[in-house]
Amino acid sequence: MTTRERLMLESKAWVLEKLALDKDYFKRLSAMHVPEILWIGSSDSLVPVREITNTEPGEILVYRNMGNLVKEKDLSLMALLQDAIELARIKIIIVCGYSHCSSLREVIQGTEKPLVREWLTDLRALYELHHKELDQLPNEQKEKRLAELNIEQQVKNLSNLEIIQKAWRLSSYPKLYGWYFDLNTGSFTEITAIDKGVPIDTHRVN
Repeated sequence: MTTRERLMLESKAWVLEKLALDKDYFKRLSAMHVPEILWIGSSDSLVPVREITNTEPGEILVYRNMGNLVKEKDLSLMALLQDAIELARIKIIIVCGYSHCSSLREVIQGTEKPLVREWLTDLRALYELHHKELDQLPNEQKEKRLAELNIEQQVKNLSNLEIIQKAWRLSSYPKLYGWYFDLNTGSFTEITAIDKGVPIDTHRVN
């Protein structure tokens, strides 16, 4: 059996399982949803967002790229933000970085892939800015600390976008959060949070 055939069969098994548990599952799934949460995460095959947050389909809008980066030149992300804020009235935006993130390792080890290197320019600059602190750490701690610094920076980048500033001038939303997800333990740590442009105290989420 090929990989493609296996995926098709697994999909059919998934449909039967869902219908056995809830005959109206797909009727509800196909209904119009207005999510209140936008999740910006790293391209990853290990972190299923809905499962780790125990949320239902339609509750979270998910966007991913390498390194969970917020770039004003990323037209795809900017278009999504505009739609999410102006139409869906998103109330919470979470930038989530992960342990075991390949983008962090690409930066720390020095990738030779030209496209990857170009995309991760900002992350490399962040590493170089903090290299005195980071270079003293063992590899696993170095990855974690760089992830934390990156999460904090991306939330800051998000808060500086005109589309976010405009939303804050009109209302108190969205609230911005930066989370770190540890694959070793399955736990979240809140790294940073901004409420209408003002940083608020962070706390550990157990």
